[in-house]
Order: sequence, then structure tokens, then C-alpha cells
Amino acid sequence: MSAINIQKFKGRFERESVKVMRDSKIPGMSIFITQYGEPIYARSFGLREKKDVKPATLNTLWGVSSITKSITCMGILQLHEKGKLNILDPISEYIPVNLGFKGQPITIQHLMCHRSGVPALHSFVFSQMNQELYEANVPDFPFGNWDDFYFHVNDATSEVLSPPYTKYYYWNGGFVLLGQIIEKVSGKSFEDYIKENILVPLEMHRSTFSSKEAEKDKDVTKGYNYSLKDKKVQRNPRNLLSGPFIAGSGGLISSVVEITNYLLMQLNGGEFKGKQLLDRDLIKEMWKSHNTNLKMKNSEYYVDATEAYGYGWKIYENYNGYTLITHQGVSGVTGGNVGIIPELKLTFAQLYNVSWIPNYLMHVAFSLLVGKNPEEMPYNKRKRHYRALCGEYEAYKKILSVNIEEKEGLLYLIDNNWQDKGVFPLIPRNNDPEVMDFYIILPSGSLEVPFTRHEKGQITFDYERYLMHKKTAKLE
Repeated sequence: MSAINIQKFKGRFERESVKVMRDSKIPGMSIFITQYGEPIYARSFGLREKKDVKPATLNTLWGVSSITKSITCMGILQLHEKGKLNILDPISEYIPVNLGFKGQPITIQHLMCHRSGVPALHSFVFSQMNQELYEANVPDFPFGNWDDFYFHVNDATSEVLSPPYTKYYYWNGGFVLLGQIIEKVSGKSFEDYIKENILVPLEMHRSTFSSKEAEKDKDVTKGYNYSLKDKKVQRNPRNLLSGPFIAGSGGLISSVVEITNYLLMQLNGGEFKGKQLLDRDLIKEMWKSHNTNLKMKNSEYYVDATEAYGYGWKIYENYNGYTLITHQGVSGVTGGNVGIIPELKLTFAQLYNVSWIPNYLMHVAFSLLVGKNPEEMPYNKRKRHYRALCGEYEAYKKILSVNIEEKEGLLYLIDNNWQDKGVFPLIPRNNDPEVMDFYIILPSGSLEVPFTRHEKGQITFDYERYLMHKKTAKLE
């Protein structure tokens, strides 16, 4: 890799950052990038709190949500290294969980890489709902103590239809159980164990699992949830998410500076400023592909990479020719992305005060840093292409008119010419980001909808017996 031109990177990257914040209505965001343990880019954007107009800083505390997962796995591996547990042990030896197949028990390791065979049971969502972070059409269950939690888990025997290691189910509750195992084995609360054995040695002194504790800090963000009003995104201020039923899966509150200490320790094989927090070989185990059955492939951001899950980490091999160790966090009111490219000694930390947004900016940053053009990412190619296809189309002498619109990454054909309005998703025939051949599903079968871009730039598509022209000033 050639030397990084930070000024060139800064101009391109910040332009993209501002676009993302504008389009997703993000009040505030902080980003911190290091190489060889030294900062190469650090910048905060916008506000940590809108009403009192408080700017975001590099030291602002945000809820990191599922970025917590690898920290929980590290706590488990510390106890494994000390011989106080074995990750191949059945979880039933430590906690009152009786799910699973006879003769094929769910082990600690299964929870660490989402291979338990237990699908999502919504415990994380219940915590979000109980704290009134947003509204959702979710039924109410009693969820106030550990008896409630274990009853909800153990009552899910009908949901466990696949033995361990055969499926990938992203199960937040499994990481809550890992936190409970840490408590049972260490004799300390999960939060105290992680603080004493990971946060304090990493000089993450302001990081906490308590939103009430974080609120006492002079530099902490408000969270901003998501709602729709008149089809427009609204962001409403809320407290940060915390609590016992999400702590192990997504409860950490930290800053980009402090979470980078954790990334650097991982990058340095478990060592931080002369302190060895975990054996180097166990760090390598965290980065191995322990589960390749992932349901969703994020191929829009890179070409030819393979995707897997390690111990609390997503693993991408052949990511622009390198390995990417990463995870995203989504709490309902804050979120973020972290990443490590070990071969280049690069770390990336991004935290913001809204819930889910695409992890696009991390991929833009890494693309620029390795000398690639982000515009060549399938994500950007598809976005430009779909934007060009969208618009109003007319048949000969306006005898028929339809609209092509984009929503959540899909194109839709809107036909309002007849008694009943038709809204048809356009399904691409292949995964080419600049695909031109689509089809729609009708009660009688599928109908081909091929687009054509002509020599002079005019776009048409065939719609059953009609030739539809994209509306232009000349056609009008």
C-alpha cells in the first residue's frame, strides 16, 4: 500500500460524511482512525445534544450497542485461559437454561459465534421498549427480572429446531447468557468483571454500562430515535439504552478514543501498554471464521470477499485484498461501527447518536486508505444506476404513464392508470449493480420489464405491450 495522503482522504471522506448525516438526519458523530497505533484522522461532526446545542467531541460518550459483543467474548476467554471454565462446556453447567437437543447441548462457544440454533427471541427489543426508546408493534411480556428472562428463554423449546453448528441465528439473548456465565464463574457482576479486567487495564475509565452513570459525565450524547411523520424521518431525543438484559449483548457506553484502546489491544495480540489482557493465540481465535452460515451478505460494499462470524466479530476475508475484523452496533437511539485491518495496522471507530444506518462510511474510509475508489463499490454503482432509472415514464402520446421509484434499495413500478393502483417491486434478474433486466410478479405469472439506455442517453423500458419513455423536456 502506498503512503496515505491524509489531506486528500480528508476532503473526500468528510464530503461523504456530511452527505450521510444529512440524508439520515444524524445530529452528531465522531470518527477516530489510527495506523501503527497513532491517530491519522480524528474528527467530530455536529451535536451530541440538539436542544442545548452541545457539540460532539472525540471524548463524547455514546452507546456502542453490539460492538460490546467481542468484549463479552473476551471476558469469557479470559476465564477460559485461567481454567475457570471451558468454552466447550454446556451452558447448562453454569446457568438454568434447558434448551437444545439431547446429546447435542448448547455450549458456551456456540453462543459466542451465534451457532446455538436458537433464533432471536426479542429480549433486546423488550429492553428497548421497556425504556420507551421507540414505538414498535411488539407484544408486551413481563420482562422485569431474571425469572422473567429465563422463563422467556426456556419456554422457547418449540423454536429450537436445528442442532448447534447448523444455523446462524443472530441471538442477542445468547450474549446476555454469556454475561450471566461470567457472573457465575467470577463471583462478580458482569459489569464489575468487565470493568476490572478489561476497561480499567485499557484506560477506558469513562466507559460504563450504566446510562445513569454516563449522564453524570460532562460530555455525553443524547440518543435520537426514529419515527415517521408525513413520510419524513423524525429524530426525537431519548436517554441511552442500558440495563441487565442487554449488558452482555450491547450495553457498553464509550467514546471513539476509549473504544480505540480496545481495538489497539486486539490488534496488538491482547497486549496494551505492556499489559497482556489475553493470550495472543486466543485473540487469533476470536478472529477465526467460526460460523459461515450468515443470512445476509453485505456484498454491496466490496467484491469477492467472504463473510463469517468469529467470537463477537464479523470477519471478512479478501476485503480489498486484506482481512477486515469488524462489528456494527444498533441500540435504537445510538450506534456505530468499528473495524481493524491487521495487515495494515489500521483501526477505525465511528459512533453516532441515531440508531441503524448503513456502515457505508467505514467502507468509504477503508477504500480510500487502501487506494481504492469508493465510487466503484457496488453500493455506489447501484445507487447511481437506480437514481438514473427512477422517474416518470410515458407511452406514445401519453396514452399511459407510470412511475419508477426507489425505496429501501428496491425499485418499484407504480401504475395508477386503471381502477386499482398497482405497486410492483422490480426484481433484478442478476446481481449486477447496473442491471437492466427486471421482472414483476402478477397473479398470472411473471412479466419481464427490460430497460434500455439508448445512444443519446434516453431510457426506455418494455411494459407488457407498451414502450415506456423516461419523461424529458423534449418529450413534453
